[in-house]
Amino acid sequence: MSSFTLKLIALVTMLADHIHYYLGGMLPIPQWFTWLGRISAPLFFFCMSEGMYHTRNRKAYLLRMYLFSVGMGGCNLLLTRLLPHPRMDHIPNNIFATLFLGAAIILCMEELVQNKAAGQTFWMYFVGVELVSVFLTDRLLASGMDGWTQAVQILLPNPMTAEGGIWFVMLGPLFYYFRCDKNRMTAAYAAFSAVWLLNSFSALHMGQSEGYAFFSGEYQWMMIAALPFLWCYNGQKGRRSMKYLFYLFYPLHAWGLYLLSRIL
Repeated sequence: MSSFTLKLIALVTMLADHIHYYLGGMLPIPQWFTWLGRISAPLFFFCMSEGMYHTRNRKAYLLRMYLFSVGMGGCNLLLTRLLPHPRMDHIPNNIFATLFLGAAIILCMEELVQNKAAGQTFWMYFVGVELVSVFLTDRLLASGMDGWTQAVQILLPNPMTAEGGIWFVMLGPLFYYFRCDKNRMTAAYAAFSAVWLLNSFSALHMGQSEGYAFFSGEYQWMMIAALPFLWCYNGQKGRRSMKYLFYLFYPLHAWGLYLLSRIL
C-alpha cells in the first residue's frame, strides 16, 4: 500500500468525519461517520513523516505546508467574517498548521543529528517563536482582541492552539523516529492511542454511561484502527500526478461543508 493509497483512505475517512461534524445536527448522519474519522489524522501525519524523510528539500516541504496553513487560516477567517454562521463562530479545521509544526520538529531533530551546533540553533529559534506565539495569543485573548488573536495563531501557529493540540503535533515526529522499526512504532502508537482510552475511562468514572464514554464522548481511542493500514505501507510513493490532491481537497471540502451547513 503506497503513501498515495494511504492519503486516499485518509481523505475518505476525513470527509465522513467532517460530514458528521458540519451536518450531523441537521441531517440524519450516523455516528459511525465520525468513528471512521479517527483513522484519518494518523494516516496524514504518517504520510507527512514519510514525506519529510524522502523529500530532497525538507525546508521547501516545510515552507509549502506553512504557506497552505497561513492560506487556509486566512481564508477561514475571511469566510466566517463575510458569511457568518448562525451556529458556529469559526471553522475549526486547519490540519496544515499541525502538520507544519510536526514537520518543523522533525527538521530540528534531523539538524541536531547532522550538525549539533546548527541543530541547537534550529531548536532555539523554533522554541523561541513558539513561546512568543503562546504569549501573544494569551495576552491578546485576555484583552478581548479576538481578531488579532486569530491573526497571530494563523501567522505563528503553536502546539497549544493548532488543530488536535500538542498531542497530535507530536504524532508526526513519533512516526518519523520509529519509521525503521515497525514493531516499536506499533508499540509507541498503541501507547499513544491508550492515552486517549484513559479519557474514556475518566468520563466513565465521572458518571457517564459506558456507551457515551467510549463511543459518543471520548472516542479518539478509535485511532488505533489506523494501525493495520500503517502496517500495509510498502514504502512506495504511488501516483505522483496527484501530488496536490490533499492540499486542494482539504480546504475546499471544509469550506463547502461550512457553506452547506450555513444554508441548511
